[in-house]
Amino acid sequence: MSRRIDDAALKAGRKPSDIRRLLNINGRFREQGHGLLDGPPAQWAQELAEIALTHGTSAFILASDDTTTTETFAAEVAPAVRELVAKERA
Repeated sequence: MSRRIDDAALKAGRKPSDIRRLLNINGRFREQGHGLLDGPPAQWAQELAEIALTHGTSAFILASDDTTTTETFAAEVAPAVRELVAKERA
């Protein structure tokens, strides 16, 4: 899908990097990792940073109505992802 977005941006005279790419995500926080977005907040941060860097994802939309999950994501994961991505791009 990213290739289609890139092609459409170029055809419209825009730089592909200027297009915001959002990704809906969900998962589970727990002490040990058991797969993608199924583990501790630090694991989530590493995985989401890799997705952002590899695919140009600019925002993640957390699909959860669980308050603890949302708070953990906002307090721990999102800032860590921003830091990891900024460090890699510097």
